[in-house]
Amino acid sequence: MKKTFLYHAEWHAIITLLLVASAWGQTWRYSRVYQPVNPTQQFTTTITGLDVLENDDFAPLRGKSVAVVTNQTGLNRRGKFILDLVDQAEGVRLKVIFSPEHGLFGQAADGATVGDDQGTQTEIKVYSLYGATRKPTPDQLAGIDLVLFDMQDVGTRPYTYASTMTLVMDACARDGVPLWVLDRPNPVRGDMIDGPILRRKYASFVGMHPITTRHGLTLGELAIMINEERWLTDKRRADLTVVPLVGWQRTMWWDETRLTWTPPSPNIPTPETALAYVGMVLFEGTNVSEGRGTHEPFLVVGAPWIAGQALADQLNRWDLPGVAFEGITFTPKSIKGMAEDPKYQDQDCGGVRLKIIDREIYQPLHTAAVMIHVIRETYPRHFEWLGTIDRLWGSPAFRRYIDNGRNIKGHPSTYGKDIERFYARRQKYLIYQN
Repeated sequence: MKKTFLYHAEWHAIITLLLVASAWGQTWRYSRVYQPVNPTQQFTTTITGLDVLENDDFAPLRGKSVAVVTNQTGLNRRGKFILDLVDQAEGVRLKVIFSPEHGLFGQAADGATVGDDQGTQTEIKVYSLYGATRKPTPDQLAGIDLVLFDMQDVGTRPYTYASTMTLVMDACARDGVPLWVLDRPNPVRGDMIDGPILRRKYASFVGMHPITTRHGLTLGELAIMINEERWLTDKRRADLTVVPLVGWQRTMWWDETRLTWTPPSPNIPTPETALAYVGMVLFEGTNVSEGRGTHEPFLVVGAPWIAGQALADQLNRWDLPGVAFEGITFTPKSIKGMAEDPKYQDQDCGGVRLKIIDREIYQPLHTAAVMIHVIRETYPRHFEWLGTIDRLWGSPAFRRYIDNGRNIKGHPSTYGKDIERFYARRQKYLIYQN
């Protein structure tokens, strides 16, 4: 098999990164950062953990039976799928594949049950972790020497891939199987934290851990935090290795990585959507459409009882930083693999389109809070909360704040101390320091 190696001029960045990572890793007892067999020098683009492992010819996997947890985002920088790369690697036995919500190829709609054997056209067994079970069973991990986890996250607590990773970690800790997380960038930056810390009572599949809404971590860093904080079942710890990114800085937006965006799920088609999702996900906890059933999910919101232009005018008067609003009408449709039963399907809705005009100062969580406040105040007889809102926020505090008619301008101050606490708590788990 022909192997692909990185350019000789690209070695320096990995060496620098891994020296930093190794220094921080000395305080971790059960987690470690992988150090390449073939360190490389500077890249003109960010490269992912998959690229790092591929550059080492998958040498650490030789002689092992491997399971891979992935989806359509598990691509190297040239667009090759992790399953093909691992299956073709010398001496590596790809035995089992696991897929998350939306399936192996990201074609299942939000919340849709996904079955096993999702059309890989191979004899390798594919198990869904969003179907009959959400955690690998002992039988599914029997005979597996190592599990690889490689998926693109969006950097927001309610997104379910971190929960899938947690349950995979839990299963690996239970069965004594090493887990390797191949790291990928946080597309909404790693230096920005916002939102409340989830209260344990409100833990669910849309948020399992006491972290802020926008946590600023990569999945690799979050895995280390979960492991070292003993957040797994019965305070177990996994035998965890993170294969790090190279050339990623915490201040980077996705386009600055020069990686190709592959939608991690059907309703996050662009990096801009991922940024809006940080706050606009709260609309999933209301009877206002969050734009599912359109091709602009989380960038448009509305309902049949909203006057779109009037709402846009109200919101623009708030002069919220980095964002403007345009009055629109839209009709949610059933879109296969994207939104098969959206709110207000086939009904004309008035609403607004959110336009991010300066991402550096845009405040997605506060923006969504103001939008919900204004809609509730304007349409008190129509607006309703859905049962998911407290789980999405991480406590009943947001719902109660809005219902009590308190000053929405002061709302961010209610979770300011949470941001400070989480910022301090996460520091020792950071791989990337710049």
